[in-house]
Amino acid sequence: MTRASVLVAVSFAAAVSAWQPLCVKHSAQLRSRVPSMLAGVAWTDLTEDAKRLTDAQIARTVALVAGASGVLCTQLPVADASSEGTAAFPSPACFVVDGDGCPLMPLASAEALSNLQQSKHATFYARAPRGGAAASSVVTLIGQVSEVSEADVEDDQLRVVSELAGATAEHMAAQPWVRLVPSRVHVFDAVRGVEAWVPPAEYADAEPNPLAEASATLLSKMNTQHAAALRRFAAVYAGVPSDDLAAAELLAVDQMGFDLRVQLGPSAPASLMRAGFKMAPGNEEEGTSLFMKLFQEAYERQTGTMPSV
Repeated sequence: MTRASVLVAVSFAAAVSAWQPLCVKHSAQLRSRVPSMLAGVAWTDLTEDAKRLTDAQIARTVALVAGASGVLCTQLPVADASSEGTAAFPSPACFVVDGDGCPLMPLASAEALSNLQQSKHATFYARAPRGGAAASSVVTLIGQVSEVSEADVEDDQLRVVSELAGATAEHMAAQPWVRLVPSRVHVFDAVRGVEAWVPPAEYADAEPNPLAEASATLLSKMNTQHAAALRRFAAVYAGVPSDDLAAAELLAVDQMGFDLRVQLGPSAPASLMRAGFKMAPGNEEEGTSLFMKLFQEAYERQTGTMPSV
C-alpha cells in the first residue's frame, strides 16, 4: 500500500485567484535558491537544538496536507491574429499523492484532456491550508503527465477521492486518470518567507512532516489552552520578563521542533523564533507531552526550582 494523501477539489474561480501568474516556464536561468520578497524578518534560535526541515521535506509536507487547493495547468494552443503559441489552462483537481510525491488524479475537464493530447507538459500547484502544517505554503510541480489505467488506482485512493469529490466510486473510476511526474519542484515556505527549487530526486525521497495531520490540533491547543505557558516559555528562552512579552503564537510544529511568532514588548516588532525538540514526536499525544515537558522546564527556570544535574 503506497502512502497517499488526499487533496480536495476547489472551484475554478478560487483556483485561478490562488496563484498569479498560473504558469511557471522552464528556464535555465532560474537559480536553485531564490530569496523571497517576504523574507524581511530575521529568525532567532531559542535553543541550541533548533534544527529545521529541509526544503524537500517541506515540499512533501505541502503535498501531503494541501487538502483545499489543487490545480493542474495544461498548455492551451493559441493561434489568432495577435498571438501564436500556448496559454496556461488551469483546471481544479482532486487528487492523491503516491509514495514518490507524484499527484494522481481523475480529470473531469475535457479541455484539459484535449490539451494533454497536444502536449504532456504541465504544471501542478498545491497549497497548504492555514492553521496547520506548512500553513499557506505552496508546492509547484512541473513535469510530464501520463495516463493511469484503472487497475493502477488503488481501492483506498479511489474511495477517498470519491468521498471528497462527493461522487460515487463508480463515477470517479469511469473518469480518465493521470499522474504528473515532476522534473522540476519549487516550494514557497510561507512560514519562513522563503522559496527554493528542490531537486526532484530529493523531493521523491524526502519524508513529510509526521506531525502533519496533528499540526492543526496542536497549534490550536497550544495557542488557546496553553497560551500562558507558551508565553512563559518564549519569555524565559528569549531572556525577557514574562510581563514584558506582549504575545507569543505557535506557527508550526514538526518532528524537529516548532516555530513561534513573538512580540517582545507592546511596541516591539514581531520576532520569529525556532526551538528544537530533544526527541522526535510521531503523533499528537507525543507532541503534546513534549510541549508539557518544555513548559514545565521553562517554569522551573523562571522560578529557580530546576533541579541541578
